[in-house]
Amino acid sequence: METKLLTTDDESLKIAAEILKDGGNVIFPTETVYGLGADALNPEAVKNIFKAKGRPADNPLIVHISSLDMLKDIVEEVPENAKQLVKKYWPGPLTVILKKCKNVPYETTAGLDTVAVRMPVNQVAKRLIELADMPIAAPSANLSGKPSPTTAQHCIDDMVGRVDAIIEGEDCKYGVESTVVDLSGEKPALYRPGAVTLEELEEVLGEVEVSVSAKENETPKSPGLKYKHYSPNANVVILAGEWEQVECFIKGKTDLSRIGMLVFDEFPKIDGVKCISLGSLKNPYDAMHRLFWALREMDKMGIMTVYAPEIADKGTWRAVRNRLYRAAGNEIINLSKGDTKKILFVCTGNTCRSPMAEAIFNKICKEKNINAKAESAGVYADGSLVSTNAAEAIKEYNIDISERVSKNINKDMIENADLILTMSASHKMALNYAFGDSEKVYTIAEFIGENQDVADPFGGSLEDYKSCRDMLYSMIEKVTEKI
Repeated sequence: METKLLTTDDESLKIAAEILKDGGNVIFPTETVYGLGADALNPEAVKNIFKAKGRPADNPLIVHISSLDMLKDIVEEVPENAKQLVKKYWPGPLTVILKKCKNVPYETTAGLDTVAVRMPVNQVAKRLIELADMPIAAPSANLSGKPSPTTAQHCIDDMVGRVDAIIEGEDCKYGVESTVVDLSGEKPALYRPGAVTLEELEEVLGEVEVSVSAKENETPKSPGLKYKHYSPNANVVILAGEWEQVECFIKGKTDLSRIGMLVFDEFPKIDGVKCISLGSLKNPYDAMHRLFWALREMDKMGIMTVYAPEIADKGTWRAVRNRLYRAAGNEIINLSKGDTKKILFVCTGNTCRSPMAEAIFNKICKEKNINAKAESAGVYADGSLVSTNAAEAIKEYNIDISERVSKNINKDMIENADLILTMSASHKMALNYAFGDSEKVYTIAEFIGENQDVADPFGGSLEDYKSCRDMLYSMIEKVTEKI
């Protein structure tokens, strides 16, 4: 697909509007992040958004409007509390979920009877919607799961050849997506924190429930609830503890060249570590504006692991915390506690055996209240999604790993782990050859006093995967008993 690069003048916006009217898609700037837009009322145009991003079909889109008059074509009714809220915060970085009307296709709402709507304040976005004369469905204009784009260059890097046009506007003011509040039920619920804070919502709405994750096998009512989001290619880890503990942890690494740190201006420098500041601890808007840019910069520097500080769960900081912790997949090392065992499961491609082992281990530890946590990697992983059959097999345990992306083993993972369990003797040999002999590397069978490898079900039937799953469950129960 040829992608037109457009400016923000009126003639260019008219071209973009015609593309939208013809069922195409256009990337445009907003005050939050850049959006990938299409006609919200055209099912085929909406499907192309999901295709361009590689976005899961059960992740609903936000519909952008330029005036309150457009609401009548989108929602059944606007309740009184919604009227009060939008009067105060529209146009602006606030999305409201309401009951949808029949005009809005289920492709836009991921099958839900509710629709998420917002009115951007950005003048380019507003003018584009006016010229197109339609509500525009628009998620963030990045590949699904990656850091959201806050500059035109981010969009060009991710989406050229995938979309019809990109409008090259200014950098986004806020740098994180809009606040999402659900007003379709009995009680208001905050699904995604943003520049409009929980405290500000409660000034208008009274008590607001907070729900920032969706249940397994549930269609989320808002973007950002279900899947791992905002992640760079690097592994992101939150370090919880005092700065002295963080500094000691980092200095204990043998190879600092592939480590990056997100810091604040007030933090002391650590020699040999690539750091990017999120701004001052006194200004959460700095961190909000810089976060996604900083994660993308870490990838440009070839960083393998990004360590990040704890973020307060209050006020404007709540939005920064939400995005950063989702980028990390909530992987947190508690340096103050210091006694959580870290287990690393390793197979070949990290799409079958080791992700199932990781999921099973964490499930058993949670049920038995064992203070240990697992992750997994592959000796030849290439960033592929987990095997469909592996996801289906483990789903029977009420665990969803369908959106998990494979990770290649690296030295930092080896150092962080207290125990490394491989699926076969050949994996153990590969690790010892690449990273040096280690007393903490065992085959999973060796660790529990057995002698068989865990056979690779790759390319086999679903029954083969279930057989592998059951074997892993039996072995991992013995592992948890031993540790």
